[in-house]
Amino acid sequence: MNNYKVFPSGYLRPITYFCAAVLALLMMSSVRAEDSVSKGPAPEARPPENTMDVTKRIDPTDFKNRFDLRSEYIDYGTASMMLIVPRVEYAFSNSLAIRAELPIAHYDPGSSSPSEGIGNLTTRLAWRAARNEGYALVVGSEISLDTASSANLTLGKHVLAPFAFWSIDIPSAKSVFFPFVQHGVAIGGDGSREHVHYTNLRTSLLTRWPARTYSFVEVNYWFDHERSNHYSSNVKAELGRFFTPKTGFYLRPGTGISGNDNRLGMRWSMEIGMRHFF
Repeated sequence: MNNYKVFPSGYLRPITYFCAAVLALLMMSSVRAEDSVSKGPAPEARPPENTMDVTKRIDPTDFKNRFDLRSEYIDYGTASMMLIVPRVEYAFSNSLAIRAELPIAHYDPGSSSPSEGIGNLTTRLAWRAARNEGYALVVGSEISLDTASSANLTLGKHVLAPFAFWSIDIPSAKSVFFPFVQHGVAIGGDGSREHVHYTNLRTSLLTRWPARTYSFVEVNYWFDHERSNHYSSNVKAELGRFFTPKTGFYLRPGTGISGNDNRLGMRWSMEIGMRHFF
């Protein structure tokens, strides 16, 4: 059995305090905003809070200014990784947005000393190219820069990964279906590291429930073109709730389904996080 380690307490404590302070400030600003709105002259014009449509709030085809923060543990079978990931998204409009995230990572290879530090900076530009009654199409690209502070925290490459996804409303099930395709390829980086070339196919189902609650089920298939016949698949199930109209928290466990790729695959994962919309 592998001996999986977590962050040393001295290393994680300042990060934990910072995350707690950010969450507290966001919650306080949300409460103050709600209080100021509640004092407006026409409260009867506002819909009751319990009718808030969380599907519209987290709709990935309708861009909004937002801040996300998540903590994730990933078990690869022979190694493990712990991540704390802040993410910021700025919406130029409802149809165009840019996103950036920079993880703080702790990687335990199991057979040698663990590594910890900053991971790869990933940015994403997305554009909603089409929208009609019941469906929408978003296209864009991500670029992952090899900014990691340790070679064990990165594949050692700059990766360009264009993508496209659709949203398809299913009113009878109070759900939205999201097919997604992405193709990533290395465009530079450490020449001594193995080349990166993959395709990710994903299907997701977002369902809204009463009391500002939602579920999100996602199935991923990864194909590693650099190493023929290597692939992996996994499923993740998210359960979340908005405690204010702008701030929600979620739990997202995942498990590997099949495959033999030790770069893109995993055995299981657990993620907890929050989303705040400005």
